[in-house]
Amino acid sequence: MSAVSRPAAEPRTAPHETLHWASGPAYFELVSPDRAVLDRARVVFGPWLNGVSGSHPPKARFLVEGEGANGSGNWRIVREGAEPSFADTLDLALVAVEYGAIVELLNPGSGVVALHAAILSRGGRGVLVVGPNEAGKSTLACALWRAGWQFHSDDSAVIENGHWARGIPRRVSLRATSRVLLGAELWNRIACLPATTRTAAGRVLFHPREAIPDEVPTSVEVGALVFLARLGSTAGAGEMEALDAGRALLALAPYCRSLGPGIGEALRSLQPLADRVPMFDLGRGELAIMVERVQEVIER
Repeated sequence: MSAVSRPAAEPRTAPHETLHWASGPAYFELVSPDRAVLDRARVVFGPWLNGVSGSHPPKARFLVEGEGANGSGNWRIVREGAEPSFADTLDLALVAVEYGAIVELLNPGSGVVALHAAILSRGGRGVLVVGPNEAGKSTLACALWRAGWQFHSDDSAVIENGHWARGIPRRVSLRATSRVLLGAELWNRIACLPATTRTAAGRVLFHPREAIPDEVPTSVEVGALVFLARLGSTAGAGEMEALDAGRALLALAPYCRSLGPGIGEALRSLQPLADRVPMFDLGRGELAIMVERVQEVIER
């Protein structure tokens, strides 16, 4: 994404159209005087356009408009209450909006309980994959998806009603190195999807259900949680090792998002999840075996 801060410009006077998208009870608003912005945004935010309630203010409002004659040149992005930023293309401007909405959703004090985790499901039961950066979350998530799992989110899971989870309103983001895992055919299909965007950092943002058509439920009951590269794990390569609820709860705390720095608050919010959902360490090993192990725990 190539978005940089510049001095605020004078507000435009052209009429604006509005688009809303939602994540659970929180919703967001995008306005623009340019119909092309709203048309492209409907593709980017397609899965999250339904279920918006107007009974409370949006979590964040964004303005996107073209700089220069007839919308040519750079694109100007303004989040209400913040300095404007600029992007080289419309797609990158909408990436800035997409990520800006997630920042607002996961802000400390937002009231949302979220984990830094991938969410996948099969047969109506979900699994959360938790681990530090470079632990292999996206790799395992992609392998599960290829094996027939539904892909909800690769980055964050919003926890609801103790042991239910929903994905955030952000497309799946994969590094170029994922091409080897997914194979050239699927990777090339992803590259041509209507909502796909390539970022300046070389990542690909896409909607999984455009690549493999499927009705992905809004939220799923969590049937298991899997840690990758947990500090203190003794699980061997490709082995699944159960954790007791106390250790699992402490292990979850560093991955809790949006509740601020207090570990006590994080532990209290995640206690129902640790009490209800079986949690495991999974040792990094042959990918096909790791997929089998996850399948086994979700079927128990």
